[in-house]
Amino acid sequence: MSPGNPYYGRTASEVSPEADETASGGGEALWHGTPVFDASYWHSKGGMDLVREKHSEMHASVEALTILCSSGDSNWHLESMALFWPRVQVVDIEYNTREVQPDTLALQWLCTAQDCALFPQAQLYRLTARWAGCTEVFEHPLCSAFGSDLATRLALLDRLPPLAGDQELEMRFYKYRVLFLTAVSFAMGAMAKTAAGSRAMEAYITYLFKTDIFAPTSIELTDAQPQHLQSVLVAINANTHNISYDEMRATTSTAALQSSLRRICFDMHNMASGRDRIIFCAVHFPNLESLIVRHSPDFRLLHDDTMNLGVLFSLRWPDLVELQLPFISDQYAKTLQSKCPALRFLFVLPESRYERWTAYSQSFTTDGLHGLATHWPMMRQLVVKYAFRHALSTQNMDVAPMSPSRISFGSAKRSTLSRRTSILPMSPESQFPTPKTDSLPGPWPCESFVIHPKHRNLCVLRMPYLQLPFSAALAMLVDVPQLLVLEFTPLLRDPAVSPQGLASTLRRRVSISPSPQLNAPFADSNVVYQLDSAKHPLESMVLHDACTTRYITTSWIQIMNTFLQLSTVSFVATSQEDVTIGLRIKLFCSRNDASFDVDIDDQSRAFQTRIDFTNSWGRAEGLASAC
Repeated sequence: MSPGNPYYGRTASEVSPEADETASGGGEALWHGTPVFDASYWHSKGGMDLVREKHSEMHASVEALTILCSSGDSNWHLESMALFWPRVQVVDIEYNTREVQPDTLALQWLCTAQDCALFPQAQLYRLTARWAGCTEVFEHPLCSAFGSDLATRLALLDRLPPLAGDQELEMRFYKYRVLFLTAVSFAMGAMAKTAAGSRAMEAYITYLFKTDIFAPTSIELTDAQPQHLQSVLVAINANTHNISYDEMRATTSTAALQSSLRRICFDMHNMASGRDRIIFCAVHFPNLESLIVRHSPDFRLLHDDTMNLGVLFSLRWPDLVELQLPFISDQYAKTLQSKCPALRFLFVLPESRYERWTAYSQSFTTDGLHGLATHWPMMRQLVVKYAFRHALSTQNMDVAPMSPSRISFGSAKRSTLSRRTSILPMSPESQFPTPKTDSLPGPWPCESFVIHPKHRNLCVLRMPYLQLPFSAALAMLVDVPQLLVLEFTPLLRDPAVSPQGLASTLRRRVSISPSPQLNAPFADSNVVYQLDSAKHPLESMVLHDACTTRYITTSWIQIMNTFLQLSTVSFVATSQEDVTIGLRIKLFCSRNDASFDVDIDDQSRAFQTRIDFTNSWGRAEGLASAC
């Protein structure tokens, strides 16, 4: 679990496991849909008087109590806990402090949570403590015994070499973490600003990574650069802290770093810097189940190094279930298929403005996406919010060989400053020629996307940069009979002859400019019959660039009504014009007996930000070349 608190200020029902199956990844469920009382929220609105008032209204149904406070606050948090909470099972406290030791408040909270008169059903007390660039998560089980290896790990403390300072204080620091520590997050940049901070961070990470004392299940290294990771591994290998590694390891093998880890997150500022890369691989964390790699580029550190993942996938990850990457390529897609056999959740999520960043100019086509969607029969969620790109003419290119594909492509003329796509006239020799290789990374038109054999476990498929005819999207749904969420871009066309007999009511109301049409009414009737007969469980569909359609017909509504569990069709709007058309589409659907809700996802500001950001790339390159 992330050391952060993704559910702060929300009810747990918004991040339940059921909802997570329909999410894009990143959100995390904790309380399985139970009601949450956020005492810090009510206290900020009206002090303890409002907390008591809301407690009297809600305490009978609350099953999770959350508190956010700082070391300088008054004792309102203790007063909140001292109220009667008959059904609370989880007490979750976030605490900002300057101390690295479990201070008096933390122990008072624990004693209060253990008071059966106040919390008769409490099962877990969780403390998230933030200090000096470090975030730690401590979990105190209230009704269950500690693990069987606790005595063994406590005995290892006697073998630790003493550090400079108060020995009794150090032992309290260690013992508390042996008992309760589950997750740690280090802000590498902040802790590396001083020599003392670097030494403390390296010592703590060494104990976490190379001994079995603390046995954390989750570690995050944020605000990181490759040289930070390199310095950590150098310090461990050089044994600068004079630890007898063999004596400090009860279960982890000699080759591995830490076998207790189930989740690790690298949040990088640079993916590569000079000769430094990500230097960790599967041999270091043999039991890892979740690997998260994020990239938050720092433009103060301009460099021309190749964007790659270092040695991360040089060896096989046998137990890896969840993987998140900031970029992908056809070659990496093939590598993942051989190195991650147990994968069930795969997310390719660059930072929101970087989906089309040309620095990620590795070749990625629908061949790579198709491999990701079909290779793992147990895959549950596939989210690829990453623009397609071709082998651009740069020397730092990860070019995968282009193999013949059964998927045919459409030619598109794209503007650098807009996501509007217009299809060029097609030649008889090549109905769907490959787009120009010098175009900006973006959507890729595709005549069909066949998933064969049928994928019976996939629940979430988000691929916003794949352009598909609506009929092809419906045909694909036949091959994924358990899909709950589908996100794509409908392929828009300018037909030579307008089809006859289509409802024109919305055409008169919606038409603003002669734009292409959404070709939903031309779905294969046999495909629609199969989906209807199988009672396909689709719950949500997200459509990009669909607000530019000339009309949505009653035929389209009838087709969508065949999905009995469909609750929402979302139209992503990238301009105020899109919003206007989307609202008219919503009105038209409600007037024509649509059994689903139409949602307009207004991303016009975010889209304009991406446009401005795209314009800045050329200026940044000019400045860099002038230096």
